[in-house]
Amino acid sequence: MKKAQIILYVTALALIQLSCSSTLQKRYDQRHGTTSYDTDSDRYRSSNSSSSDETYRRDYSKATDTNVRASDGNLLAQYEEMDKVGDLVLYELDILERRYDVLINEYKTAKSSSREVISNELDRIQDDEKVLYKAYTNIYRNGKNNWPVVKSQVENTLRSVRRVDK
Repeated sequence: MKKAQIILYVTALALIQLSCSSTLQKRYDQRHGTTSYDTDSDRYRSSNSSSSDETYRRDYSKATDTNVRASDGNLLAQYEEMDKVGDLVLYELDILERRYDVLINEYKTAKSSSREVISNELDRIQDDEKVLYKAYTNIYRNGKNNWPVVKSQVENTLRSVRRVDK
């Protein structure tokens, strides 16, 4: 008898909660003019379809504007260039990591006289890696706003890491 009452109470609470949540969702949709999934009929419904259609048309007309497309194309080209420069930085980091691994293996078998030279080289590689990591983050942190300056800074950093003069 007690088990039947408990099951009945749990079932009643579940039905009340389901009813309340769907009612609250409907009210929210009406107030905010959004679309939500209707569990009763297994389809999407929209509480205010006419205004959302107008908004969509308005946004679509902006997307077809030639000035917007041109600026988006320029931005896309800039992002591609940023990725290319970022790939160069990652390539240099990869080279430095391989060189570091080789030097570590040499350090293990080196005599005390050459260990100091290898140690200095390892320190320089670590410093260069830090500089390259900073340059890589600078590309994506500041590149969108001021790409020409960032690009020249990164190129100068790559030259200094490669030990190449202009």
